[in-house]
Amino acid sequence: MARTRKRKKSGSGEFDPTRWAHVVFAVYALMAAWMFGLMIEDVWGWAWSVWPATVSRPSEPISRVAGIATGVGLIVWLWTRERYFRFISDVTIEVSQIVWPTRAETRAATIVVVILTIICSIILFTMDTFWSRVTDWLYSL
Repeated sequence: MARTRKRKKSGSGEFDPTRWAHVVFAVYALMAAWMFGLMIEDVWGWAWSVWPATVSRPSEPISRVAGIATGVGLIVWLWTRERYFRFISDVTIEVSQIVWPTRAETRAATIVVVILTIICSIILFTMDTFWSRVTDWLYSL
């Protein structure tokens, strides 16, 4: 009979909220860079359409670079502030304490929601049909 070897876990195995806070800030930096790049391009295009003689035609590469610089600069500035870093670390601690439902619990809850939706739909259909017939009868008088 073959024995299976247990794999050793890499790292200490303990939850480190600061590591996840760094990940959150890095993801936010990417999102902010993308958002500011598009926003600068849109504002530049609007300014060019309003003042074509004074504002040059929008350049996508320049607006994207400016957006990346603005977004990453803003997130790095927030990253270096202790208050914001502590807040994100606290949020990661709270999220790590969430107890997710099992597959069976999710399936049972979904079945309950589907059944209640069907029951409510039948009740509303019945009430609508009844009141429609009542109003049709009243209008025919």
